[in-house]
Amino acid sequence: MRVSEAVNSRRSMRVFKPEPVPRADIEWIIANASRSASNGNLQPWKLHVTTGEARRRLSTAILKAMDDGDTGPGAEYDVYPKEFTPVYDARRKLVGKQLYTLLGVPRGDAAGMLKQFRKNYEFFDAPVGMILCVERRMGNGQWIDCGIFLDQLMLLAREKGLHTCPQAAFSRFQHVVRRELAIPDDQVVICGLALGYADPDAVPNNLITERAPLQDFTVWHEG
Repeated sequence: MRVSEAVNSRRSMRVFKPEPVPRADIEWIIANASRSASNGNLQPWKLHVTTGEARRRLSTAILKAMDDGDTGPGAEYDVYPKEFTPVYDARRKLVGKQLYTLLGVPRGDAAGMLKQFRKNYEFFDAPVGMILCVERRMGNGQWIDCGIFLDQLMLLAREKGLHTCPQAAFSRFQHVVRRELAIPDDQVVICGLALGYADPDAVPNNLITERAPLQDFTVWHEG
């Protein structure tokens, strides 16, 4: 598979098949992703991989915390900016509208939206659930490194015929994730990553989000 094919076929899948992913394939993806660029070769990423009962226990614990109103301290970083300018707000609202339209959840259906949101914490039934962390002592540059590593995980998954869904939602319940996976206090929970074989016939998996043309975000300096 060409890199461009991996990039263009990668999208956030929200329905996975129960078919297990071979341990050798998971290790191959992670080992190759570890070749990601990092400033000063610090390689700051910390990855927690859950499968089988461990993945189910984590999901059960988070959903129970939701039901009990145990929101804990919340995420340790801002997933979104505090204020959206019109262009970014429009993009965010459009993808939400597109997803919930595909799901048949009308605007204002809070129960339907919550039902779908809860599926995040089940990794959308993917057999592999990863949690990406970074040491608290690291700086902004190392968060960039972790983003590069995350992207490499997703692209390498495509080479193995797998799909993924990165999930910042797990940062909201980092206190539960930390407890269930024995993540030390000196690590910040960045996000989750669902990994598995996507169901190509599932309606939510048909969502292909729009991308801005390069002239909207590229400035050329020539001569």
